[in-house]
Amino acid sequence: MAGLQFLTWLQEHGSPALTAFFRAVTNLGSLEFYMLAIPLIYWLVDKHFGFRFSVFFIFSAYVNSGLKHIFHTERPPRELRLVTQEGYSFPSGHAQGSTAFWGFLALKLKTRLAWIGAAVLIFLISFSRLYLAVHWPIDVLGGVVIGAVLLFAYSFVAETDLLQIPLRAWVLGSVLAAAILYLIHPAGDGPMTAGFLLGALLGYRLELLYVRFQEEATALQNVAKAVLGLAVLFLLRIALKPLVAWLPAGLSVVVRYALLGLWASLGAPFVFTKLGWHKKPSVTMVN
Repeated sequence: MAGLQFLTWLQEHGSPALTAFFRAVTNLGSLEFYMLAIPLIYWLVDKHFGFRFSVFFIFSAYVNSGLKHIFHTERPPRELRLVTQEGYSFPSGHAQGSTAFWGFLALKLKTRLAWIGAAVLIFLISFSRLYLAVHWPIDVLGGVVIGAVLLFAYSFVAETDLLQIPLRAWVLGSVLAAAILYLIHPAGDGPMTAGFLLGALLGYRLELLYVRFQEEATALQNVAKAVLGLAVLFLLRIALKPLVAWLPAGLSVVVRYALLGLWASLGAPFVFTKLGWHKKPSVTMVN
């Protein structure tokens, strides 16, 4: 009851301007935003960091979906909601996702400004879910706490040299991990995250062996990489859906998102390399 009173109080003190603001802010916690941001980090900044980032974030999303289907918490009443949102409520995916995303970046940058920026964005995105009345306060608090716990756990394995794992063990381990995750949680976002994880794991290792993509490029080349890479990523997301529809529902999602993960981690870097979209090494003239 206290949660309902709080949400009602927020709406009583709201305004059209605040509603528009929080509707915009909440989009920073959407799947589409993360599908834009993480591949760009992989393609334009640092593929090794981008790979670790993607695996961590995908696992966080998997945990969030699994917990939602364990607790089966209903969302606030529909008449209060200011945006359309379905599914279970606890924990908040936006709160957990923003904590995982911006917290991971802050851990990488290790600057005071990065931590302040992360805290502000986590607060705004999390609070937007309350203002828009699609989550209870406990959902948001739980999401932030779970995201922070995952970040803390990751800090203990952050320096592990993954490339010491033999290729055969890597491939078998990737397939086995995706299969186990899917079998444990075949509902909600389980198939999507298991598939994307499989594609990212296989694509990253194959790229390192056979493509050796270079992230550093000119500003114009980076713009071209971003436009082409994201355009194909989102076109594949749409086009693959009917192509794999003949498979069982959950398996079709796994296959679809595995192919998306392969494009992001292997296909796009291969195309960029073939097109020469990277800085050429300078040649020093010797007299």
